[in-house]
Amino acid sequence: MTKPSLIASWIPLFPLGTTLFPGGVIALKIFEARYLDMMKRCLRENSPFGVVSILDNKPIDSDASAPVNFSNIGTLAKLEEFDPIQPALYMTKSYGTQRFRILNIKQESDGLWMGQIELMDADPAMPLPKEHEKVAALLHEIISIIKREDLRGNEAFIIPDNLDDCGWVSNRLAELLPLPPAQKSHLLAQSNPRIRLDLISEIIEDNDLRNTMLH
Repeated sequence: MTKPSLIASWIPLFPLGTTLFPGGVIALKIFEARYLDMMKRCLRENSPFGVVSILDNKPIDSDASAPVNFSNIGTLAKLEEFDPIQPALYMTKSYGTQRFRILNIKQESDGLWMGQIELMDADPAMPLPKEHEKVAALLHEIISIIKREDLRGNEAFIIPDNLDDCGWVSNRLAELLPLPPAQKSHLLAQSNPRIRLDLISEIIEDNDLRNTMLH
């Protein structure tokens, strides 16, 4: 029997031109007052914020009843590092935890977007099928390059490598693929990690992305 979804209270949203997946790391340079206040509040209250992908370049409509230009699927982010570089400029690092759907949305007077969310189930543990061993090997190669060249700094991945699990492999590949945010959001929305990995394998094969990802 499927567990019922959990309804969370309103949380602050951070729309970005990228997609955060569970287990992923996102580093942000924060200088806007609304996001500085948001990050300080999250740190003080040990509460998450939601990362959602901007899907196009149209301006976001301030009318909360109108559709906005970011995905209705996002990932909760837990703030771990909040380091001042200079006054009103901070470097932050956050980790993706759980996916959610946006049920309602509103914009505060300072421009900060807030969303009422429905938490989505975490990926079930699912052994990597034999037909996807090649893409898992590709991911291992990419991670080795990232770590060797220090391309993403320390702690590029929050959890240990798990190349035998569909969810972990699909999430890391989806993060690294050079895809538009709308396509990444579609992958994030997949509730079955095997289907997500099937789609990613097709994308890599159809677009000949192996060499692109290794260079």
